Amino acid sequence: SFLRIKVIQLPPQFEIPDAEGKPPLITKGEDIYALRSIYTGPRNYLSLGLLPMKDNNAVRPTNIITRPDHEIWGVKDGEALRAWFQTAFPRMNFKQGGMISDEEWDRFATAEGTRFPPCQYSEGMAVWDESGSSGVALVGDAIHAFSPDIGQGVNAGLADVVSLDHALLGLDTVTGQEVSKDSNTKPSFQQNLERYQKQHAPEIASLIRLARFGA
Repeated sequence: SFLRIKVIQLPPQFEIPDAEGKPPLITKGEDIYALRSIYTGPRNYLSLGLLPMKDNNAVRPTNIITRPDHEIWGVKDGEALRAWFQTAFPRMNFKQGGMISDEEWDRFATAEGTRFPPCQYSEGMAVWDESGSSGVALVGDAIHAFSPDIGQGVNAGLADVVSLDHALLGLDTVTGQEVSKDSNTKPSFQQNLERYQKQHAPEIASLIRLARFGA
């Protein structure tokens, strides 16, 4: 996908104007917000994403995630970018002297941000020594990398941990059932890691195929 991301800082408890005659919404640090632009094209649509924060008085980092050819990446002047945002979000106070300082607009305009990696995953998910009594298993971003399009980053990591936990307990990672009915022949540590890799790998491969489609 190679989606690009950079962050602009909004003030704590900033206001989101409501319809005429109604009081504005005063944002709270613990709440999630997604502010959509009036633009809808692939190169000018923008969503401002704000994740929850514990401190209600802290500055709100706001994620800007776009295609690599989005219009904002070609605007390097703070005042020009402020005007672009004011047009894209007419209800918000992005006017000159508004909620965001000129210094922050300048910083944001010149920031190069970073890029999400292409969708990829590791086919190997575990290794063990010759004795089979010790080893290493991978979970989360160590196995899979994809952009946030499908909203499965945290869920995928938790699914890895659950699958590994089942495997280490001698359980089938898919059904959660014991793989051995004989209490005297419990699977070895190496067999548990092998099962984790064999049974969970198809799930990871399917996830990456979905991410590539979503991106």
